[in-house]
Amino acid sequence: MHKLMIPGLFIQILAWYPASVSAGGTCILHPSPFKLRSDSVYWSIKIKPGAECIQGLRWSTIMIDSITIVDPPKLGRLVIEGPAFRYFADPDAEGNDHFKIAIKGTSLHIAGTSTIEVGVSSQ
Repeated sequence: MHKLMIPGLFIQILAWYPASVSAGGTCILHPSPFKLRSDSVYWSIKIKPGAECIQGLRWSTIMIDSITIVDPPKLGRLVIEGPAFRYFADPDAEGNDHFKIAIKGTSLHIAGTSTIEVGVSSQ
């Protein structure tokens, strides 16, 4: 009986949960990995006005100490959430946006930093 209740309850929670969850998820397909070796990478997001994008920053050999917003977006809102960021596209904004974050941590027991510049384009 409990085996049938759990999936049903999960489906009910998903149906009740706000639509923004379906707008989230990983928005960057095949992000270039950063190495925490004073490197910089460029990622791009395609997003609809008013939507949001969640992107994790964990890699298999990396331990993240901190994530800092270096250059905030001009047309949207950026929030750091644990080892990830969430970008909220302004529903009324027209044009492209961009932001830059810095990651500090260790990779294979060597401390370092990386910078990720993200370009945002409207769909």
